[in-house]
Amino acid sequence: MPQTELNLAIRKMIQVEVDAMHYYRKAAEVMQDEGAIFHFNLLAEEEMEHARSFYQIYNGDDLPDFDALIETPGSDSSAAQAIDIGLVARLDERQALQLAMKLEKEVEGSLRRMANEIKRPEAREVIEKNAESTLGHYEMIAADYERLYGEDDA
Repeated sequence: MPQTELNLAIRKMIQVEVDAMHYYRKAAEVMQDEGAIFHFNLLAEEEMEHARSFYQIYNGDDLPDFDALIETPGSDSSAAQAIDIGLVARLDERQALQLAMKLEKEVEGSLRRMANEIKRPEAREVIEKNAESTLGHYEMIAADYERLYGEDDA
């Protein structure tokens, strides 16, 4: 993958992770179950760390300071559109969990595809590590969903 294309992909992943962090923070506000609230707050922190790991391997000088970058949700990525913060406020707990599972699966797939195209070993390692963590996020949310609603329509 050429450097320009890699930078674009990493920028997109930074924004996806920032958007996911904002989703989890907002979704935790609508949760009633203490376990789900705890997990969504934990996931928000992990998404911020994912964004930080991508930020650290970004090979460009056109991004704002990381702290400023994570303050603003929203971008034109498909994942960001799916996690419209206004929509989150209208979700019930079941819907918030379902959306979170869907998003984690989509992000994991994107990360795995990106990792397959990366030649730079340090970048590929970061992306693969984030893909594994994202799969773990999905599994944690799915366990909460099953505990709360059974596995009938996850």
